[in-house]
Parts: sequence; structure tokens; C-alpha cells
Amino acid sequence: MPAIRRLASSLFAPAFALVALSSLAGCDESNPSFFAPACPALDIPGSAADQFVYDGKSADIGSLVSHAQIASLSGDCERGPDGPHGHQTVRTRLSLAMNLTRGPAATSSTIDVPYFIVIMRDGKIVDKKVFTDSFRFPANVSTQSVRTNLRLIDLPATDNMTQENPYTLEIGYQLTHGELGYNREHLAPVAFHSHTQ
Repeated sequence: MPAIRRLASSLFAPAFALVALSSLAGCDESNPSFFAPACPALDIPGSAADQFVYDGKSADIGSLVSHAQIASLSGDCERGPDGPHGHQTVRTRLSLAMNLTRGPAATSSTIDVPYFIVIMRDGKIVDKKVFTDSFRFPANVSTQSVRTNLRLIDLPATDNMTQENPYTLEIGYQLTHGELGYNREHLAPVAFHSHTQ
């Protein structure tokens, strides 16, 4: 599975922040003759890769409560449990690495970060899962790198599990309309390009 490079910068990121995606395809070590199933394609919509939270007074740095930015996505695939009708499944395990900033307007040492995983097939949304992970900042620390809890997504397998997976997973922050509008208005367009590791 390719790595993903994030092109374009946000207000708090270097011009070329590398977004690495570790290999999502591997082998079942307990059975060397069994290859891991093909993983779904992954997509991080550029407009959902940052979350700026303000205190409602203004949208300047003094009113910033928090900023979350996706830094990397890692995971793998394995044969999943049998489905309700005995069909095979592919289990995808995912975890996001993020850079978090606690802004001057923050009133808590904890930041709650909501993010989604959308399951798509043939360009249509099949399901959507929303998760929220909480991260505590030590005293006198305003930025830190964190990783979300491991999330498991089970999908129906094709007849030949090593063939191309027909599903796509989209991952990003669960933004309010105002937060999404802010990203579209204030941030340079972000594109994620893959390359083989």
C-alpha cells in the first residue's frame, strides 16, 4: 500500500508535511501460505484534514481553542470473522496520527477530536462511522503529536480475497458547517498523493 504525501500547507504546518501510510497489505504470519486479503482504497479529503475550533468571538489566533491536523494514517488488513450468513470478511485496522495545538482561548487541558470513516462502494456511501478520541495536554504544553485508538472496519470479501477490493474508505475530521467553511475559505487546497514505500 502506498504512502501518502500531503501537498500544500495550513497555517500551522510546514510547506511539505509528509503523511505516511504504512503498508496495509501483508501476510498472515501464522500461516505463511495464506496472503493477506486486498485492502480497500483509502482517501483523505483535503477539506477534512484540518479542524480549527474557535471560541465564537472571532476567527483570529487569540480566539483559537484548538487545531487538529492529520499527519499520518497507518493500518493493515487481515481475514475478518465470518459474516452473519457465513460469508468471508476483510478486517481493516486503522489508526490516525495527528498534530494537535491547544490555542490561547482553550479553557481545558483536554481536546476532543471527532473524526469519521466513510465506507464507499462504486462511488456511493454504504456506511459512516464517527469516533471521538480525547487527548490531554500536560501543563505548559501547547502542541503534541498523538495517535487515535485502533479502529476495526469489517467489509464483505470478494470470492478471491487477493483481488482488488471494491470498497474505498474516506477518513477525515467530523467538521461543523462553520469549520468546513473556514477550511475552504482560509486554507490553501490540500492534496494527498501516494507513492510506494
